[in-house]
Amino acid sequence: MNNNFIIVGRLTRDIDFKYTNNNKPVAKANIAVQNGKDDTSFIETTIFGKMAETTYIYCKKGDLIGVSGIIKNHNWEDKNGSKHYDYTFLANKVTFLQTKNERTKTESAKESNEDIFADFGNNIEIDLNDNDLLD
Repeated sequence: MNNNFIIVGRLTRDIDFKYTNNNKPVAKANIAVQNGKDDTSFIETTIFGKMAETTYIYCKKGDLIGVSGIIKNHNWEDKNGSKHYDYTFLANKVTFLQTKNERTKTESAKESNEDIFADFGNNIEIDLNDNDLLD
């Protein structure tokens, strides 16, 4: 059974980026996903490797991105015996649907009738294993 997710939404802030203790790039993206007219979910997604670096460089607050990946659950018990449950959304593919630069091009293209979808896409993929999550 697969545990996959696919979301499309806008970045609520610029990408948080750092390197792990093992010098692996990791980025956190907070994405607003519209569920309906008056319902929005805010999903923090973790991105690793070259994909994390590229997303950090090219994507900014307000950009529209598509992300697919897996959901990892974390269950633990605190010192008082209370059980806690948490989920991490781990990206294995990020698609840049509309960056600020592309929004500017789109506005210009509307005025000049250019093909606004000429550069559509920019797919980046990465393989991820559990050892990358331990840093």
